[in-house]
Amino acid sequence: MNATIGTNINTILSNENGRCVELLHRTDDPCVWIIRSSKKFLWFRMNTSTAWFLDKQQALIFAQEQREENRIE
Repeated sequence: MNATIGTNINTILSNENGRCVELLHRTDDPCVWIIRSSKKFLWFRMNTSTAWFLDKQQALIFAQEQREENRIE
């Protein structure tokens, strides 16, 4: 049996003022792109939102909007 194990690709797009926006993607599933926003609290990281997309371009546009919102707050 030949089972391929996909790898996760985590890319930090923004890390400002204790808020982090990440792009998550699994190489064996080309249809899922995830944008995860988190906020640092003491030494923990709390997820504030997670959004799923079908292509990378949509995910990056959303991430740019999230990053701009984090700068304004």
